Amino acid sequence: MPIPTEAQQVTDTFLAAIDHFAPGLVRGLYLHGSLGFGEFYADRSDVDFVALLAARPDSDALEALAASHRQVSRRHGRPHFDGFHVLAEDLVRSPMDCPDVPCAQAGVCQDAGRFDVNPVTWHELARHGVTLRGPALTEADVWTNDSALRAYTHDNLTTYWTGVADTLTEHPEEASSSEATEWCVLGVSRLHHLLATGTLASKSGGGRHALNVFEPAWHPIITEALRARETPGTASAYDADPTRRGRDTADFTAMAVKAGLALGA
Repeated sequence: MPIPTEAQQVTDTFLAAIDHFAPGLVRGLYLHGSLGFGEFYADRSDVDFVALLAARPDSDALEALAASHRQVSRRHGRPHFDGFHVLAEDLVRSPMDCPDVPCAQAGVCQDAGRFDVNPVTWHELARHGVTLRGPALTEADVWTNDSALRAYTHDNLTTYWTGVADTLTEHPEEASSSEATEWCVLGVSRLHHLLATGTLASKSGGGRHALNVFEPAWHPIITEALRARETPGTASAYDADPTRRGRDTADFTAMAVKAGLALGA
């Protein structure tokens, strides 16, 4: 799958840097997230990656990884190159069994962390991954378990998103920006999509799912979230009343969380 120029530049910079600092360390590089669904917005999307290493990195290899990510950040800034570095043996097991691994997020590296080490990433790699180096990954190479993915999604709604919904109900002004609407409305919609259909979706895919399954009264705020993601420079129906956008976002988030939880784990 061809990837956008901005994403290609970021990944080319990383691979050239790591091959210079530690030849042979990175044997595979795979992208997931929005790029795996053919959805990418250079000013807002991240380049989400998983790198396969030849061996667990020692201190020299960790410094080589950090130096490579610093080079990416210096040269490109955005889009962020976010992800983690594992062994092939880690991918054939549940991410819950994966040890802490080197991670990178927004140009900051951790020698050991768990950023994006979760069932969603594993399933995106197996079913929607983009191969830039190494053999293409299949479900024989990457652990998948639909029941575990569903349970993880349900738990995400129960914990993180229920907390967000409660906060917004008390303080809807925190969701008055178009960016907050995009994050909340599309975030809960893609989780509802998975619980309703059993399949993964992009953020925009989650929004279009929401337009299909929720009452027309919710369509203005869903459409606003899609506008904010896909055409942020265009006029908004909420431009004259961002307070209403905050209330509608808060109300939708609370409704969609309850609807998703009602679908069961």
